[in-house]
Amino acid sequence: MNKKCQVFTPADYVEELLDSVGYTENLYGKRILENSCGDGNILVAVVQRYIDDCNRQELSKEQIRAGLANDICAIEIDKEQYEKCICNLNNVLKLNDLQSIKWNFYNNDYFQIDDVGKFQFVVGNPPYITYKEMKKDQQTFLKNKFKSCRKGKFDYCYAFIEKSIDCLVEDGEMAYLIPSSIFKTVFGENLREYIKPYIKEIHDFTQAKMFNNALVKSAIMVLSKNNKNANLLYKDIAAGIEIIIDKINLDKKWFFSNDAIPGTRRFGDYFQVSHVVATLLNEAYVLKKENYIELDGYYQVNGVNIEKAVVRETATPRSKRYKKIEKIIFPYSYDKGKLVKYSQNDFISNFPGAFQYLDGFREQLDKRESDKNAKWFEYGRSQALATLNHRKLLVSTVITDTVSVYPLDKKCIPYAGMYIITRKRNQLYKLDDAKTILESDEFMQYVKKVGIHISGSSLRITSKDIEEYRF
Repeated sequence: MNKKCQVFTPADYVEELLDSVGYTENLYGKRILENSCGDGNILVAVVQRYIDDCNRQELSKEQIRAGLANDICAIEIDKEQYEKCICNLNNVLKLNDLQSIKWNFYNNDYFQIDDVGKFQFVVGNPPYITYKEMKKDQQTFLKNKFKSCRKGKFDYCYAFIEKSIDCLVEDGEMAYLIPSSIFKTVFGENLREYIKPYIKEIHDFTQAKMFNNALVKSAIMVLSKNNKNANLLYKDIAAGIEIIIDKINLDKKWFFSNDAIPGTRRFGDYFQVSHVVATLLNEAYVLKKENYIELDGYYQVNGVNIEKAVVRETATPRSKRYKKIEKIIFPYSYDKGKLVKYSQNDFISNFPGAFQYLDGFREQLDKRESDKNAKWFEYGRSQALATLNHRKLLVSTVITDTVSVYPLDKKCIPYAGMYIITRKRNQLYKLDDAKTILESDEFMQYVKKVGIHISGSSLRITSKDIEEYRF
């Protein structure tokens, strides 16, 4: 397994994981599984709790050793971490004056073990691996085997969660430390439907930096196999807030609030929200003010004269915020509002300077994962260009404290963020109205509900989130 996917659980959260499933007393004879145990951060606490509880029950050392060998099961795919885990647990035995045992541990892939058994408790911190980081055969295997992975670009942990629920006995309890994004991502919808009957608590670390080197925001979710409760308890740990959520109100994206979303008019019925162009090599196309010299009819960069006729204004939320001026090479044109693409010969003939400049990046441009029909000198992704040639608004995908909206003129070609245009059938609202709506306190409250926490008070939103807003 990729080492960067190994994120070990801090001690405070280990205790919370175990407390949340009631792994506190009468533990003898109750089996527990940790299916991605790493070097044993969680298991060290499990074993110590087990020994302490057995001592309170006045069980003999032989009974305790037999219980440990039978009741505690662990899996770790990485051999180095597996061996460290065994060593760490043997040290716990020594500290408690117990002789070594044969641990019921597997140095294997969790998904390659057909029958690991049934357990009263499952606790853990599954590997954080995105769809992009998986090998193709892994993607195919998980998609075919797990309901939670049938749709789109699922995360590796979805399958861990699904299989772990299936490993519980009928009254079993499970606590997992997971990316909090699973409650809101588009491709997590199948997983949310799968866990909805079982989930009973969410402890959301919305602003806490749980792992020193991990950017992902995390939460503890607690599930019960025989959960009959129609509600779940949501805890925002940073804000110190607890809310009882009726699970019937948990739809495609989970909102952890009982406040009704205001308004009846859907933003997306009046305005189209889209992601901007993706050049897939900004350094080749974007001309920063400090790097070019403006001449009559040209922008000169590194001695190459790039024709002004093939250059447009550009912007990003960041450049607008800091009032930076940038240009972008635009290897297309518009005719009566429709996008026109150049043949390579026409591009060379009309813009020899721009061609020469882009040719200096040819090797990198050829390596992009561009659209199938994209020419080497064109942007990698050009779908947005069909509707970009209008007056528009620009907004960031990451919101921190306030929503900033920037008006752009018709010819500006933004290369980061999302842009908003008026729908043709919209006769009620203008772009100025959209700006007012998006900069309102009500929209910011909506962002706090739908956004995915990424760092501090910053939230990531999507074009669909904006279109679904009601005002």
